[in-house]
Amino acid sequence: MSWNSTVITVVGQVASEISYRYGEDGKTNAYFRVMSTERRYNTAIGDWEDGESVALGVSCWRKLADSVKTTLSKGDPVIVQGKLRQRYYEKDDVKRSAFNLDAQHIGLDLSRVQSLGSAPVVEPRVGEDLEEEPIPF
Repeated sequence: MSWNSTVITVVGQVASEISYRYGEDGKTNAYFRVMSTERRYNTAIGDWEDGESVALGVSCWRKLADSVKTTLSKGDPVIVQGKLRQRYYEKDDVKRSAFNLDAQHIGLDLSRVQSLGSAPVVEPRVGEDLEEEPIPF
């Protein structure tokens, strides 16, 4: 990591389809948008409510990009850590800026996942069945 870089952690969800491409130099790149919405407790109504939302573009490279391609999809809850970058561009003759995140770490937010799928159920074996099989060593 370089000196004086702004490293942030964003907790949110994948808000776009993931685009994946190969560069001319052979490096793989994955890009998606992450949306993070603040949740706060409103004591007046006694319930949680949504606050401000932040949307950031997320770029990842090489092995991380390959893992993102095979693991994540739109709507998945994620935790993304990386370097915050501001880029400038011009649209309709108006200068604009956007914030992007060069991801260093991405993972599923397991506190917000119902299930990662069902594992096969292995039934316990009865002691009599174990006696019939020879010991493999």
